[in-house]
Amino acid sequence: MKTTKTLFLLFTVIAIGFSACAQEDKRPLMGNSYGIINIEEYVTLLPKSHNGIIKDIRLLDREHAGVRIFRLYDEVPMHYHAKSDAYLYILNGKAEFYVADKGPVVAGRGDLLFWGKGTAHGNGKILEGPLDVLVFDAIARDPSDVIWVDPATQKKFLGN
Repeated sequence: MKTTKTLFLLFTVIAIGFSACAQEDKRPLMGNSYGIINIEEYVTLLPKSHNGIIKDIRLLDREHAGVRIFRLYDEVPMHYHAKSDAYLYILNGKAEFYVADKGPVVAGRGDLLFWGKGTAHGNGKILEGPLDVLVFDAIARDPSDVIWVDPATQKKFLGN
């Protein structure tokens, strides 16, 4: 039942959220509050390699939610977000994940991970790559809303 409610929430966010322009000069707009985005087209835009830990493409930025895709290239140290919950749907790959004091747990293609604002999380080894993830941030998370649990573990995150 909870899975059904979570998926309903995610698809509701998608349905009402298509009024922002996507990056990479793509325009998913079909009206002021709706549209269609082909996620696979955006996955093909993610580089095979990258000098940072993550490369992401913001698809939507709405007042109460954001949608993006990202590819992970390395481990992400434990961190949390003070203002938004996160729902991660794994499109491709498999990795270890840590949430709060649990882990590692292995999640892969077809799995949905989620946590509330303020919940520490990160990922360990990428077991199968590339690791491509569709993310729903509720509310839309500003890129600066990353608070490292141990600031000494912060790596060059986005790269150039």
